[in-house]
Amino acid sequence: MGVPAQVLNDLFNQRLGTTEGKEKTAEYAGSFVRDKLREVSFARKIIPPEQVTRADCQRSVNHDTLVKIVDVEPQSRAMAMTFRGQPTARLIRGDRAEVPFFTISSEIFQKTEQELLAYEMPITKIIEENCVKDIQEIEDREFISHVEAAVQALQMEANGGIPRALNWSSTNAGGTVEFSIRKGELARTAGVNDATPRPIQRPDLVQLFKMLDGNRLRSERLLMTEVDWDDILQWTVEDFGDRLQSETAVEGYKYNSLLGRSYIRSIKTDILRQGNVYIFTKPEFFGKYYILNNTKFYIDKIANMISFQAWEDIAMALINIAAVRKLELYSADANPLTNADKLLSNFIPVAEDALGAANNRVAQGLRFPQVSQY
Repeated sequence: MGVPAQVLNDLFNQRLGTTEGKEKTAEYAGSFVRDKLREVSFARKIIPPEQVTRADCQRSVNHDTLVKIVDVEPQSRAMAMTFRGQPTARLIRGDRAEVPFFTISSEIFQKTEQELLAYEMPITKIIEENCVKDIQEIEDREFISHVEAAVQALQMEANGGIPRALNWSSTNAGGTVEFSIRKGELARTAGVNDATPRPIQRPDLVQLFKMLDGNRLRSERLLMTEVDWDDILQWTVEDFGDRLQSETAVEGYKYNSLLGRSYIRSIKTDILRQGNVYIFTKPEFFGKYYILNNTKFYIDKIANMISFQAWEDIAMALINIAAVRKLELYSADANPLTNADKLLSNFIPVAEDALGAANNRVAQGLRFPQVSQY
């Protein structure tokens, strides 16, 4: 049995006045109403992070922080020749990429000693645990922003270096090349440029895989929202087959892969917006993710004011931007350089300070039962 919440809060106060005050208190067991689900970073599932130390890093010549220099595979080829022939000489040159480190921090949480004693839930422990997932939300937001920049850069390159709108109008007019971004089957027949995500179809995924598989790479990992995943459960016997269709109707889809690719589902629809589906290669063909310092938690007490904060130092870089492709299930344009339909805010991550909006309405007095409803 864990420490009761009220006891934990009291011990928390007492320990801050001792030499062990900055150590974590014991595990707890408490009962309280949660507002929303919190999940770990999906970026870490696509590019697993590697732990590094100061000795593994270098000083940047461009700024006052550390970087990690990584090598990029050099180009090479073979050739057929006669017995008297000689191969072409090539001076080997391997490119390098600089991966800079940056800090992600929580807010500085503050509470007076007297107010802390009034809580019947271990509020400091809850915030400490949630801080880690809040920090990982920012990791995911940065990751998605850079992934989107990668696919848009490739899309513009394929269109002659000119930013072109990609929506229902342009796909039907044939004015835009779909190289790294493709519209879904139902979005292509929408008849209007709007922000409504259409259900994902099996041919959508096949065409998405082919965009990556046709470039000397192999599609490996899908990323989509839980909402888009739910549409897959509407696939018919023609998509699933009779046995799998009846099994899915009872138990849902319980396999670790879909059409031969592993998949990652996220509830963070304010970061990975509904209607955006991405496919990636294996991490070694895509990018690097380094952790310089694991998440640190600092706590202090000045007079009766308790302050605590969490942060981490990481580095993330998409070295091979050609290792990702995107499927758009809506018919409107999501190119930030054109924003032809003025609906871009529906497709990109929300601002940092708008992440994780509260679901409950307790502060507004909306809870039931209450006297006013009678």
